[in-house]
Amino acid sequence: MSEEEAGSGHMAWGIWVPKRPNGRCQWPDEIKVRAVERARGGETIAAIAREISANESLVAQWVKDAEGPAKARKGAPEFVEVLAGDTSARTGAVDHCSIRLGDVELSVPPGYPGAHLTEILRAVRAAR
Repeated sequence: MSEEEAGSGHMAWGIWVPKRPNGRCQWPDEIKVRAVERARGGETIAAIAREISANESLVAQWVKDAEGPAKARKGAPEFVEVLAGDTSARTGAVDHCSIRLGDVELSVPPGYPGAHLTEILRAVRAAR
């Protein structure tokens, strides 16, 4: 007796969707692709989910997965390569680094511990 004959699944868009022993549906890729295409076409995720008897969050996840990592990175800063020029001639010329936060200017000597500088900057920002 096949799964379809046993009734352990259902039809969605003319495609058999079998159920696993744990009760979850094993969604064929063809249905996932169709659902994503319909969502991109403007149909609501809720309507798609109702039509195929799926959970809305599952259909939303299919759409999100189809968008891929490029969508997740949208708006995130891109990598920019920074090349330092020849600094050997200037190495001894600078004895500190100046940081200005509003009306506060900090003069930081070379080799100053970064953790301490971070604490100082946080304190200055909090005091503003």
